Amino acid sequence: MLYLSMYLGRPVLDASNRPVGKVLDLIARLDGDYPLVVGVRVKTGTRAHRDVDWADVRAFEISQVILAREAGALPALVLQDRDVLLARHVLDKQIVDLEDRRLIRVQDIQLSRTGTRLRVLGVDVSTSALLRRLRLSSVADRVARRYPPDSVAWSDVDLGSWKDPNVRLRVARSGLRRLHPADLAEIATELPPDEGLELLATLEEEVAADTMEEMTPADQVRMLEALGPERAARMLERMSPDDAADLIQDLEREDAEALLAQMRPEEAKDVRDLLRYEEESAGGLMTTEFVAVGQEETCQAVIEALRRRVPDEEHAYHVFVTDEVGRLVGEVTLYELVVAPGETAVGDVMRLDPISVLVDEGKDAVVEAIMKYNLLAVPVVDEEQRLVGIVTVDDVIDLVGPASPGSKGMLG
Repeated sequence: MLYLSMYLGRPVLDASNRPVGKVLDLIARLDGDYPLVVGVRVKTGTRAHRDVDWADVRAFEISQVILAREAGALPALVLQDRDVLLARHVLDKQIVDLEDRRLIRVQDIQLSRTGTRLRVLGVDVSTSALLRRLRLSSVADRVARRYPPDSVAWSDVDLGSWKDPNVRLRVARSGLRRLHPADLAEIATELPPDEGLELLATLEEEVAADTMEEMTPADQVRMLEALGPERAARMLERMSPDDAADLIQDLEREDAEALLAQMRPEEAKDVRDLLRYEEESAGGLMTTEFVAVGQEETCQAVIEALRRRVPDEEHAYHVFVTDEVGRLVGEVTLYELVVAPGETAVGDVMRLDPISVLVDEGKDAVVEAIMKYNLLAVPVVDEEQRLVGIVTVDDVIDLVGPASPGSKGMLG
């Protein structure tokens, strides 16, 4: 993710590589939910500045800005009524929710590079943003990893009379929140297609994959086709196997096979294994990402293994117990592992005969099991009771929610 603070104070050079000044501000035009940056305010002296049209910017990098003309030939950008100076009018403003229950300062502004342009995505109100502005980037990164930044999507911010220095910004809809992959997915699909791709490209690979998982099937297919085979294969590898399989099912058979051939063999195998099942069966709904241990292992050993593995939280609330041939024999929660004496064998604290569904059972059986027994995940077993996957509660929510567009043919 890019931020306004990265660019403020950076040197500005003209087409002849002569210094013009430093970046004082960015100018955004308030058209649409996520406005484009239309100009740069350059500080040219102690009290002097000039506004440069984005069309006259040849290169806009974090290290420096290079203009397309010599300084003497630059026409002045005339600001319009809907043009906002991001640093002057937004940065350091107070944000309140609609009920005036929270008051937090805007520490930075999130941007996305879309080709040669910049677009405003949201405002960052986190501690890591303040550290980043103080040029403590390494500390800011560590804080952000431990405490993911709280943000407000730009479409949720009501600027009101932004030129009034005393006005407070107001959150228009959902209040302060982290830009979740679901929010990023909404933003990416609302942008023009090429800009949506550029947004995905600026995200960390794991976040980009999570963002793809939150899109509708139609938007997923559109994004995947636009990425090209190699980048699309890397994206699928980062997605959970069940989501990747669902997406591949929506592609033409030839395109799906080409993508599977581009993927790493182990990830492609996981996806192919899931594609063998009927789409609305337990096998077609399950993921192969789950935690299974032997009943002779100690609780402490399992906890240490989980720390090393760092599994997805949605798949690790319950640990499933299997015998030497992989048959499901029990389950134990993380809480039960933690409170048990470390040397206790898992088999001594596990609950026997957990609720499960057969791999070929239909979606109604899966929904009934999770809803009736209030499960976060239901294990899926084959005819010999071997554990082959799990269906998580979020997949059931998708099933009982609005219907998604029908998929294309299954791959064998």
